[in-house]
Amino acid sequence: MSEAGQGLAPLRNRDFLLLWLANGLWWQAMFTEQVVFGWLALDLTNSAWWVALLGFFRSIPMLFLGPFSAAITDRFERRALILGAQFCGVAGYALLLLLFWRGELAYWHLALVALANGICWSVDWPTRRSIVPDLVGKGLVVEAMMLENIIQSLTRVVGPLAAGSLLATIGSGGGLLALAGMVGLGGVLVAGLRLRSRSPAPFQAPRSSWAQIGEGLRYVRGQPRIWGVVLITAIMNAWAFPFQGLLPVFARDVLGQGPLGLGLLGAANGAGSLVGLLWVKQSRGRWSNEWLFGGGSALACAGLVGFACSSSFPLSLALLVVSGVGQAGFSVMQSAITLVEATDQMRSRAMGAVVVAIGTGPLGRLASGALAASAGSPLAVGLMAAGALLATAGTLALLPGFARPRPQH
Repeated sequence: MSEAGQGLAPLRNRDFLLLWLANGLWWQAMFTEQVVFGWLALDLTNSAWWVALLGFFRSIPMLFLGPFSAAITDRFERRALILGAQFCGVAGYALLLLLFWRGELAYWHLALVALANGICWSVDWPTRRSIVPDLVGKGLVVEAMMLENIIQSLTRVVGPLAAGSLLATIGSGGGLLALAGMVGLGGVLVAGLRLRSRSPAPFQAPRSSWAQIGEGLRYVRGQPRIWGVVLITAIMNAWAFPFQGLLPVFARDVLGQGPLGLGLLGAANGAGSLVGLLWVKQSRGRWSNEWLFGGGSALACAGLVGFACSSSFPLSLALLVVSGVGQAGFSVMQSAITLVEATDQMRSRAMGAVVVAIGTGPLGRLASGALAASAGSPLAVGLMAAGALLATAGTLALLPGFARPRPQH
């Protein structure tokens, strides 16, 4: 099979194709939500702190539910869990749209729906990842993750641009209506999946959940490559990615832009990720998955340090593209390393550990919001991204057994 044929092989599986398209709508809704919710929050509160806090509400469930995500995904059929999360998303967006049309929308409504979406996401994300090897087999996991990140990166461009355009032309109501429609259509695609997969691990009663969590953490701690993924994931979510919640403040107050400029800032990061996928593809023969993961993370942080220092809109766009290139390595290899290295029985628990690491994000959101309120958004993003760069480099250099120098064939 040619290299191109190998890369597209997962799409020949009908169920993976449906899931891939549904995931595209899911990512599109997420990136659109960041822009629409952030702009609404800034308009309602005129405060960088409250804008950043909205991201905290969206991500805090990961910290508390992450340890239990494996127990949940092991208990239920994976397709049913994804459908349930889609339904909750549609209901939340529809409620906000109704309140907006009635002129009764308040900040706490946004916070409540963001919290509900975060609860669903803490189960939905690892479930979508865990189902991939069931569809394509472990031999095509990296190819499947590459395809997943192609559509994710496309939506990181289209989502913010579409959201900014909607806000600028037909207002926030149009953005909320589009969100409900995207998530609803994604649910229709997921409903078409024929596979009814479950974890091969036996179901653990609720009283055994803590023991199951402990077993999963011990397993991950004993797998240096998965453990390295968990550590760098925690670093990036706590110190680097909180910049996303402050983009509305950068757009309006630092760079003098409106909703369309905000959309362009979000799209620039996604455009960089698309370019980064080509870099990952070309580099797989020369560098191991772990070095692509860690090196991409470091490049993403370096781009953010530069972005925080910029007061020029074109330069800020270029630096977010650079950061996006690095983020592609992080995004592709985060799941690929975990799914390939974990056994089938421990797959859900390994992904659960990654969810826990993502759950450090709300702490970073609080820190970035507090620092932005007291010292300004540029200093907050710059200091935190620099810390993430140093910590990622330290993990690559000092964690024994994590980074293989060359790919394994």
